[in-house]
Amino acid sequence: MLYFASTSSDLDDLDAHPDIGVMTGPRVGGLGSILTSQRPWASDCDALSKHGFHYDEFVEHLRRVHDPELIARCQFVVVPDVPGCGRSTLAAFHAAAPELAELGFPLAYCLQDGAEELELPPCDVAFLGGSDPWREAVGAALLERAADQGLRTHVGRVNSARRVRHLSFCHCDSVDGTYVGFRGVERGAREIGSWLRGAADEKLLGAADLRAMTLDPARVARWRERRRPAPRWGEMRQDTPGLF
Repeated sequence: MLYFASTSSDLDDLDAHPDIGVMTGPRVGGLGSILTSQRPWASDCDALSKHGFHYDEFVEHLRRVHDPELIARCQFVVVPDVPGCGRSTLAAFHAAAPELAELGFPLAYCLQDGAEELELPPCDVAFLGGSDPWREAVGAALLERAADQGLRTHVGRVNSARRVRHLSFCHCDSVDGTYVGFRGVERGAREIGSWLRGAADEKLLGAADLRAMTLDPARVARWRERRRPAPRWGEMRQDTPGLF
């Protein structure tokens, strides 16, 4: 499994795990992290950016890295998607993919809520996005379906050892996250390396031995609701009626 970290730092200087690559995007200022090393890299389209998505900026970003040596190490670029809507994302993919394919990059189709009801378009990578309840309900089955069709698979927003461990039992080739952004590059890369080593440990069962199941996203959402913490012994909530 590869982990793409969102950083412009030189991972080679940090002696990071060899399976840690770089996730870049239109708003990444420095490209030194992919220009000065031989690590794999990928590019997001920044559809979730708080600044909003701009297609022209995305294309201009891809032209900055349009170099045969860089393209050879590129795992994928994400075709613009519509967060939370599978049908709109599929329409956006069909609209943008032809132009982006001419640049020569491998293309990733982002699986958004409702994608389980749609056919996968011609692409190189199936990228599992979507809301947390939805992808926890159907994500493993979608990754399995994509792998059965010969596609590479990727999961976004992976920022914990638990998720990396769980995905090591799925048909998941790579993941990405912003962990180093709030943990610090040096410490974050070191910890991500330990996650990857743990995921690579020999297991009794792997993805090829298991069949994914689907759940009801609404039920998963209810499971995820934060329960109100119980008061500690000897404490009373403000809304608790008096005993006398």
